[in-house]
Amino acid sequence: MPVIGQDCHVTLSHPAINGGNAYGFLLNEEPGGSSRPGGVQITRQVSSDGSILVWVLFDVVLADHAINPDGSAHAKSRMQDYNMLMSYLAQQSDLILTTPMGAIVNLFAIGFTADERHLPYSSLVKCQLNNSGIYFPPVDANTLNLSVWDGTLTWETSYWR
Repeated sequence: MPVIGQDCHVTLSHPAINGGNAYGFLLNEEPGGSSRPGGVQITRQVSSDGSILVWVLFDVVLADHAINPDGSAHAKSRMQDYNMLMSYLAQQSDLILTTPMGAIVNLFAIGFTADERHLPYSSLVKCQLNNSGIYFPPVDANTLNLSVWDGTLTWETSYWR
């Protein structure tokens, strides 16, 4: 299981990919290394009817011999990470992006989803996900994991109540 801050910066998960298990990705952390700052950016738009539209933007770095946030060697190859990212970006519902701030649920990849830059030794994929239905601010990932059907939290104490 990937650990944010150790072997990845964020994780993506979807029931139909990787057995439903989260997969970790490295993000661009270089200031000025992209057209936007590193990390995850969330843009919210509230419509006149009260509905909220959300765009979640982040730049994934893909490279052989990449370095994890904890300084260790990244275990996956550039192509392995790219193939997994493309699998997630093909989903039109039920994506979960987990960040250092928590998990963002009800995401999907529809419309503009990625801008890819492939260089000789690395790739930068600028990703955009959108919300599906009601927007929930990031929730603590541990609470979310305990709230799934077979989790230990009850209905009264779970995230979904």
